[in-house]
Amino acid sequence: MSFTALLTCSLVIAGLGVLNDTTITQASAVWELRAAGPHLSRWDLFTAGMRIGRDHIASTIYTIVFAYAGAALSTLVLLSLYSQPLDLLLSTEPFAEEIVRTLGSGIGLVLSVPLTTGVAALTVGSAVAAASASSTPRRAKPAHDHAHG
Repeated sequence: MSFTALLTCSLVIAGLGVLNDTTITQASAVWELRAAGPHLSRWDLFTAGMRIGRDHIASTIYTIVFAYAGAALSTLVLLSLYSQPLDLLLSTEPFAEEIVRTLGSGIGLVLSVPLTTGVAALTVGSAVAAASASSTPRRAKPAHDHAHG
């Protein structure tokens, strides 16, 4: 197994961990918004969730940048052993592939927030509607107190 393949595998695993963390936290935020404001419409839940989601997106991007920077340091040290000029190393195909992978994973993670928020708002809205419909007490039928003739 090549070093590049191992690095790519580790970054994919890290990206999946970040994706999992972001989507679970975002869905949880929408559920908490519903609990705090049961009167909120699905659209209100979505917009409030997206306000929270902007912070999740920023945090996620910072996490990815730090993860890639940390992984890239060992790669740069390894590549520096070959005594190649930095501009030559930065213009190689493997480096360009890493940039594309980074951008692709970043875009995917950024898109996961509105998608998760939308699905959570739809799910929470319908779950709450179903729960309130089943917990609404049914009115008793009025007593029939007169005789038919």
